[in-house]
Amino acid sequence: MTAEPSLPSGFGTRPWLVQATPEERQTLTFVDSADGSSHMVIAPEMQGKTCLGCVHNGGWLLMLDDSTAECFLLRLTSDDSDDPAANKIPLPPLYEPVESILKCATLGTSPAHQDCAVVVAVAREMEDRVETFLLHCRPGASQVGAWLDAPGLTFPCLMIGHRGKIYFLESPDTLTVIGQDGDGMVQAQLMGSLCGGKEEHDRTVMYNILESCGDLFEVPHHFGDFSYEGTLTSITVSRLDLESMTWSMVDSIGGDRAFLVSERYGFSVPVCPGEGGLVQQGNCMYIVWSSCDCERLYKFCLDDNTISFRQILPQPTKPWCRAFWAVPPLPMSMVVKEIGLLEEEEEQATYCNTRPWHDLPLKLLQQVVSRLSLVDRIRFHAVCKSWRMVSNPVEQVNVWPWLLHCSGRTYFPILQRRLGGHVDQCRYRDMYIINPFNEDIVEMPILVRKYYFMGLSWSSADPTSPECVFFGIVSRHDGKKINILMWRHGEADWFERHFEYYEGDPFPVAYNNPVLFYDKFYCLGRPTLARLTWQATHGRSWRSDHHEGREFCYLIELRGELVSVFMRNADQPPRVFKLNEEEMAWMEVQEIGGAALFLDFRVSYSVASPEAGHGNRIYFPSYSEDGKQAAFYDIETKAYHPSLYGLKSPLQCVWVVPNLRPHIVSK
Repeated sequence: MTAEPSLPSGFGTRPWLVQATPEERQTLTFVDSADGSSHMVIAPEMQGKTCLGCVHNGGWLLMLDDSTAECFLLRLTSDDSDDPAANKIPLPPLYEPVESILKCATLGTSPAHQDCAVVVAVAREMEDRVETFLLHCRPGASQVGAWLDAPGLTFPCLMIGHRGKIYFLESPDTLTVIGQDGDGMVQAQLMGSLCGGKEEHDRTVMYNILESCGDLFEVPHHFGDFSYEGTLTSITVSRLDLESMTWSMVDSIGGDRAFLVSERYGFSVPVCPGEGGLVQQGNCMYIVWSSCDCERLYKFCLDDNTISFRQILPQPTKPWCRAFWAVPPLPMSMVVKEIGLLEEEEEQATYCNTRPWHDLPLKLLQQVVSRLSLVDRIRFHAVCKSWRMVSNPVEQVNVWPWLLHCSGRTYFPILQRRLGGHVDQCRYRDMYIINPFNEDIVEMPILVRKYYFMGLSWSSADPTSPECVFFGIVSRHDGKKINILMWRHGEADWFERHFEYYEGDPFPVAYNNPVLFYDKFYCLGRPTLARLTWQATHGRSWRSDHHEGREFCYLIELRGELVSVFMRNADQPPRVFKLNEEEMAWMEVQEIGGAALFLDFRVSYSVASPEAGHGNRIYFPSYSEDGKQAAFYDIETKAYHPSLYGLKSPLQCVWVVPNLRPHIVSK
């Protein structure tokens, strides 16, 4: 693709993604949100520079030449009447390494105004600690200002310019405001402690704070394992009430609004339904993130708690050269409309219906249930007591794994796990196991700390059995230390055991559940360090030289054998390996004997002899945009159905094999 000497047509009228070429940084890649097209552009002002971030609602870029420490504010778009020199505002030299600069924001009405001040959050690695602080400067000054007095600063990336001031979280629950006094001095003032329903997290979390329609929002992205190429497992949105200093979780940001997020910056933009393009749906977040195969644009929909993605750039990037959003400035007179009231009124009107459904004839009810969808058949008996007399045809069907998930306006901020129709749920330190089909519940001891397992399993298809053993595992990121927790019925606490690998080869545990195989728990390791499988009972591990690079990996039992599956992208088929127990080595195979695999990091299942036409398939916890087609890879045709990109995946979901027969309680 030939680089163009000027900005592409339409830039500045809608959101665009911009990325500097990581190797040379001589050209820029512009991705149009209208159609997803890419344009190579030569921008002299940005050649050889690094964009540290977008400030003042995305209209300005903070640029740094890390070889000369030259630092300046740059505006890519302007009116024809503007002085071109006004689009570049020099700043004092900044001598901090690019990777140490976390975020930046501006004080004042505009970067071009004389009251402007730029604040930069820095995390400097020392020998025994990470030192975090804030720097500030003014345009035209000769040097960067002194450190701001902000003791205890631990979350400097949660910083945003809002109404002429800068708000940041000095700790997870402490709000500090940076402003200017009457003499123009930049000062930090502690506002107080925050409270409310902000979600806590158990694993790696990336935070964003952004402004929308005059309100401040916090958006944490929760990852199951390593943050920069991890498995996205949860997204929440909380609104801050500055008057009461209270967080409140929300399930809507507005049907005509969307959040655009890249790395530590986020913006709110209006959305016009029907226009198409990358940003085409309201009440959604669009997140730029690198995976093991490419640079992806994820869409998280708050309406149904699902996520989908598409490729926007062919190669993954590092955080400091990730594509950023260039958002055009919005008129101050724009008024955001509140929507959804009509839908709520319609729902309330539906609930007021008082027809005597319980009086319908039994034969008529049997005709009704025979024509219902699978999901509605399950719900049918919950309508009223008399409807439970109707026989349920679902009880006689062949049971396949089902994808259980929560959608709509109900928020389900818990982790879910596996086995025999039971689902493990955990919130903070409380953990329990339920069977959603017969309401069995197993309560476990409160964890010493929040749920932090990379995998959890148990030894019986019936976790209520007194003989059942519960097993959890977690490791450090480098795999040099592993923790195992075990519990049995009747025990007051979890038993914890530690393994260290400081001298031998490490074992970084992959983010998926262990598999019970011939009375032993087997755990899969991340393939980055070629240490793949580990037996919980003896601490054994063995190698495989076939796995290169970070991949999504799964462990499953199939016909009495251990099988592992590794995936990278849509251009490469899933790779399947079987364990040779005699040689303790993985052997790659090209077929699975007509079986069907159902994969997910929470739990994976196999069906050895599926119905005709469904064998030799690998199913994923995803489906088409319209929800009518399950996503799978066909081993015989060597193709994904439908395409791997553009699928919808529920964030809170798990494969279950349900027991559909009525639960009978023994007296």
